[in-house]
Amino acid sequence: MIVCSCAVISDRDIDVAVSEIMSTGPGILPTPGVVFRHLNKKMNCCTCAPLTVAAIYGAMDRLAKTTQVCPYVLAEARAKLIRIEERRKQRQQRIDAEIAKRRVRRPQRACA
Repeated sequence: MIVCSCAVISDRDIDVAVSEIMSTGPGILPTPGVVFRHLNKKMNCCTCAPLTVAAIYGAMDRLAKTTQVCPYVLAEARAKLIRIEERRKQRQQRIDAEIAKRRVRRPQRACA
């Protein structure tokens, strides 16, 4: 299945890239940017990012089942990715709360 039509990347390409990235050591997280750089491609419109993340998680799950990569390395990478996602959600919640506060503070102008 084609994941990114701009850069012509398939889910198989992502599987291979994640396998190679995770085999190099525990220090590298297989984020979409890392995977695209590994494939010598660039994200153009970035609409494929959610699908790319899903394909990366799928590749990590398959690697865990086949034990091609150390399960500890995969678990550690998954935990780091989850923490990154949680921080992103918390940041977005703070931004949304600040926007809501600013809307409440603004006095409504009456039309004359």
